[in-house]
Amino acid sequence: MIEDGPVLSLAMDLNPESYTVASVTLDAGGSRTVGLSPESGDPILLAVRATTESGKAADVSLQPNPDNSGDTPPLDAEDVTPQPLQLKVQTVLLISGAEVLQSIGTPRSLGVKNNGSEPVTVDILTCLDLPNEGDTEQSTAQR
Repeated sequence: MIEDGPVLSLAMDLNPESYTVASVTLDAGGSRTVGLSPESGDPILLAVRATTESGKAADVSLQPNPDNSGDTPPLDAEDVTPQPLQLKVQTVLLISGAEVLQSIGTPRSLGVKNNGSEPVTVDILTCLDLPNEGDTEQSTAQR
């Protein structure tokens, strides 16, 4: 419980077709690819919660777009092989903002891997900024 700290409130108007929810259970060491969103619309929020069956913090890895564009340039300029982007999550991950999500490859799917020794449940929420009818040529930043 936070008693004397500031409270952050996030309010967003969401239309029923502007979000997706997924929940997967993985055995120890298990992995799975989870579809998140259609090709239209700009992802603006990605929230992931990973817990063990007993409700404790879970350790999972995420790979955006594991089947196609999840590769990022190598950190070492001499190594020319792109490396898959891996995000580590211990209990909760929240990424907000279209630009931030674009920087990790605009995830349309996530490869999820359980790094722990017991089963985990991974809950995923993705919110989309859908283009308005008639202004599909206009970018999100210009609306």
